[in-house]
Amino acid sequence: MANTLLTVVTLPAASDSGNNPLLEAQPGLMIWTLVIFGITLFILKKKVFGPVGQIITKRRDTIAENIDEAERSRDEALALLEDYKARLTEAQREAEQLREQGRKEGERQKAEIITQAQAQRERTVADAEALIEAQARAAAGGVRDDVVSLALLAAEKVSRKSLNEADHRKLIEEAIAAADLSAVSNGANA
Repeated sequence: MANTLLTVVTLPAASDSGNNPLLEAQPGLMIWTLVIFGITLFILKKKVFGPVGQIITKRRDTIAENIDEAERSRDEALALLEDYKARLTEAQREAEQLREQGRKEGERQKAEIITQAQAQRERTVADAEALIEAQARAAAGGVRDDVVSLALLAAEKVSRKSLNEADHRKLIEEAIAAADLSAVSNGANA
């Protein structure tokens, strides 16, 4: 059967061109073919090429608008980025100025506190020295008063009786023991 089909298919090609009606030039068939081609071309132009062209034009316009919008967005983004960078630089500069100003203010306050502390220390030392000097004068005055009292006491005792060297020494020791000199020595040490 495969041989038969092959033979049928090859037979018309091998035969004369006059026997094949498609290869013969027929003027009526040619006119009708041209008329049908023109009608088909007219229908395609009106129904297919026009709407497809409009769709393509519309799509081209939409793409162009999208590209323009993307470029505008990119330009805006770049402008915003530049603005952000400028603001960030300004903020960093201001932060550095504030940090430097704070450091200087801290150093100024530190120096002021140190000066005040030194002045307070000097006043405290001066007050303490004045107090010590006043207490020393008071103690010296007290010692002087005690010595005068002792001398008066000793003179009184001497005037009542005459003393020899041993009695004199004993009298001085009794007077010193009677006078509380520990208060004077403690006051001088304070």
